[in-house]
Amino acid sequence: MTWITESEIEEFAIELLEKSGYQYIYAPDIAPDSDTPQRSSFEDVLLLERLKKAVGRITQNKAKTIDTKDDQGINSKQIHTLEKLRDTLLPKLMSGEVRVKLEQEGGGI
Repeated sequence: MTWITESEIEEFAIELLEKSGYQYIYAPDIAPDSDTPQRSSFEDVLLLERLKKAVGRITQNKAKTIDTKDDQGINSKQIHTLEKLRDTLLPKLMSGEVRVKLEQEGGGI
């Protein structure tokens, strides 16, 4: 039997995402206590500024596609999902209406 470790799976997933055009950022580099924080606490699951920029880019690309009547390369289902996220969940996350809890091993908070 061949064994695979969690770190090997993580490295493989990171490589696949990088090949797809995603940028990898080492978590401690953007932690709340780092020199370049991108979240205010470790409970923040979403990097809201990055998410808002991505939604803006995608919806902007959709508008360009509609203007040029060229639908190639744009996945309308993904765009619809992100627009729905932008219009429903994102405002709730930003207002603090949705809270995220950190659970540690053993069930404690």
